[in-house]
Amino acid sequence: TNFAMEHQFTVKRDLWRSTPQWAKPRVTRYGRKVINLIRVPFRKTSDANEIEVGTEDLDDITDFSNFSTKIQDLINVAKNKLEIEEENDPTEVAHTSEKEQEVKDDFNVKASFLALIQLLGQVKSRRASARDQIYRSSGTAVPDELLEDMDEMFELADLAYDEHTDGDIKQVLSGMGYNLIKHDTTAVPGYLGHYIAINDDQSKGKTAIIGVKGTSNLEDMFTDLCASAVPYNLTNPFYEGGSDTLRCHEGVFISSQRLADDILPFIKNLLLPSGYKIVIAGHSLGAGCGCLLAMLLRTSIPSLQDSDNLKVWAFASPPVLDLESARACSSFVTSVVNNCDVVPRGNISPLVVTVRLMRAVNKRLKERSLNMTDFQSTVAFLNKMREGTDGEMLMSADEFVSELDSALERVDLEDPDHLYVPGKVVVMYDLWEKEQRKQQDEKESQKDFTNTVKDWMQRLKNTNVHSKNDEGIEDIPTAEEAVLCMDGTCKALRFIELDGRLLDDHMAPPYRSSIANILSSRNSLAKETTEGIIEEE
Repeated sequence: TNFAMEHQFTVKRDLWRSTPQWAKPRVTRYGRKVINLIRVPFRKTSDANEIEVGTEDLDDITDFSNFSTKIQDLINVAKNKLEIEEENDPTEVAHTSEKEQEVKDDFNVKASFLALIQLLGQVKSRRASARDQIYRSSGTAVPDELLEDMDEMFELADLAYDEHTDGDIKQVLSGMGYNLIKHDTTAVPGYLGHYIAINDDQSKGKTAIIGVKGTSNLEDMFTDLCASAVPYNLTNPFYEGGSDTLRCHEGVFISSQRLADDILPFIKNLLLPSGYKIVIAGHSLGAGCGCLLAMLLRTSIPSLQDSDNLKVWAFASPPVLDLESARACSSFVTSVVNNCDVVPRGNISPLVVTVRLMRAVNKRLKERSLNMTDFQSTVAFLNKMREGTDGEMLMSADEFVSELDSALERVDLEDPDHLYVPGKVVVMYDLWEKEQRKQQDEKESQKDFTNTVKDWMQRLKNTNVHSKNDEGIEDIPTAEEAVLCMDGTCKALRFIELDGRLLDDHMAPPYRSSIANILSSRNSLAKETTEGIIEEE
């Protein structure tokens, strides 16, 4: 008995020691509330008034009650959107019998999801040009001037994690020609780690870099998950003629506002009066927060709206702003998206489009008795999945693109619950056509769904997320082309591409590799053009 009590005490002690410092007061306070509530029935009326009552900060994500409420709100919105999707189109209902309608409403989510992944693999191996055209048609050629310094800006964004193998952040910044003047490693939900550095060589102008850290721990994930589109009022519009009300990612806005309050005096009273231009760089959560930080600085310092003294480089930003506000950021925000990175598509709108594609696939499964409603259809479905990409397609590539276009057309871009990647968006993408030719030459077969999931997990396990030399990383996904989209509503960003790379395309090595490849290709093309002109002369 004594041993059991001792062991129990040790476990509790170790659990308490492992609890983050920011969480301990909340746990204690929550425990006191629970104990007080239990004691209420046994107390006198006068004693019941002694129960602790405090002023609640609804933006405090470290409060477990607040956090759970925000998550539930997000789940409710998503469920509501998907339930609306389940409602039948009145035009179709009018021409559908009761029996057909009952069959139509039978939506097998698991079977449709697996079949959609198989279908995308088949499109990739047989009609890769259909997918590549979706990306090509999403924008226009990227101007050379927009690509300038993109590689350096990415390294400055990635430095905010302070996890490089090349040394600590101060050493790496010094090697890049910057002096670190502020570094905050805060790890609390609703707050952001960041750094501020200024350039050494000021012969070409003074530049102050604000690097905002992305998601790297549990605390950051708390902020990520508070993803509801919530209305906020600004002190002033952040662009001329704009509204002082907007909707944005709740967790990102809360964190950005706290960061703005922290560094605003530093920027307003020191950096700007000293002639420094401000450049904000961030990756993932840091990118989304960097965009909203710049927006808040423009509301507090109106002079920033009429100058080029504030720019943002946002790599892999999640959707954080409503349509109008996201478009209004195009003058000062450049967002960069790598291939099928899932984070810039992490919003309700792409989810709805993907569910619509799944419903189209579900219909084909029913037509072929592959909908897993009984033993026979389940066996038939499993045999279908075993075929991989060599089997018969549920729909042709053209039909798939048509279904995608139909799904996109039905999405209301101005839906208040839909958020978008801010600013002008550079989308880098690899060519499925090239991979298709490679597979045909090598006579390789596509992976089935099970191996695809295993590959996702293996890539995450092996990837050294912030290493600049990328040692030990095999087959780093690399984009080969890029398009400039006017905003985050381009077709390439409005559906979730269920490819084996959707997770690792978000990591630093693929972004670094893609940027380097895009810049190298552009430089080679410029060199060939110059040599051609010289030869003609």
